[in-house]
Amino acid sequence: MARRVLYFLERYSQISETYIENELRALSPQNEVRIISTKVPDLPCEQHFPYQVIRSRAELEVVIDEFRPDIIHGHYMTMAQNIMLAAKLADAPYTIRAHSFDILGPMIERLPGLKQTVNNEQCLGVLTFPFTVPLFEKAGYNPYKVHGCYPVVNVERFEDRGENGKAVMNVGACLPKKAMSGYLAIGAKVPDRQFNLYALGYNVGNMHQHNAELGNPVTIVDPVQPEAMLPEYKKHEWLLYTASPKLKTVGWPLAVAEAQAAGVGVCVQNIRPDIKDYVGDCGFVFDTVEEAAKIVSQPYPQELRERGFELAKRSDIKRHIRLLEDLWDQAA
Repeated sequence: MARRVLYFLERYSQISETYIENELRALSPQNEVRIISTKVPDLPCEQHFPYQVIRSRAELEVVIDEFRPDIIHGHYMTMAQNIMLAAKLADAPYTIRAHSFDILGPMIERLPGLKQTVNNEQCLGVLTFPFTVPLFEKAGYNPYKVHGCYPVVNVERFEDRGENGKAVMNVGACLPKKAMSGYLAIGAKVPDRQFNLYALGYNVGNMHQHNAELGNPVTIVDPVQPEAMLPEYKKHEWLLYTASPKLKTVGWPLAVAEAQAAGVGVCVQNIRPDIKDYVGDCGFVFDTVEEAAKIVSQPYPQELRERGFELAKRSDIKRHIRLLEDLWDQAA
């Protein structure tokens, strides 16, 4: 059944937020989608859906009057009150997809204050990483409205069993929680490997400066559009994903599943026990620079590579999009 779905987003379409684009592309063939965003992206995707920036309640009301949505859907708990307002204006049910920065770290303290954005009749539910479900329940959210879901990845785009190169990569928004300076330090310890950092926006200038201070052990690559990333993954044997052990606000990165689908070994900073669950029995975690350097200095075992192709499918949007669509069906 075709639905009119109003997407209420914060910064569409930021290049580092491809999970939103993946979700939209999975839903748009069978739904009529309208996208509104409260901010303009500073590093946009080149291929994106049409959208409108709105900056006031009056502009929101105009969109709702014109579009008459059946469903309101949005991302981030930090947008939950805006999404709820839109749903009230439209007299329509709504859903929210949570991420990591919006519920981990300092945001944990704010979660109880937002529980009424989910614990009400209009909200059909919130989708969140499986390891964060207990955080919602502890904060007083209705457990029947909190649904664990793997990251939203277009696995098909990255599936490639062909031979990989030997380099080591890291990718993501260049934010403090990603601790990319640690990646530079690891690169300096493994001079016989090519290290490439696909740092997206934000603090990338600081990374260039720090890299120069270390003697440029890492190549910092200009932003690559999501649809062009498969050839980049295929240049690499390892994805070395750093994260801040102090902030601990990195969730389950899409890059892990993308890398596994492309035959790349994954090694992720061990900031929480759930990280090992996500990388699975074919991935590695590390606590220190020395541990990481030792892991990525070695070849990635072929038997683990084969297992990675299967584990990547857990995050395939085509497999779990029904989790969201089933919630919408409740409204009908």
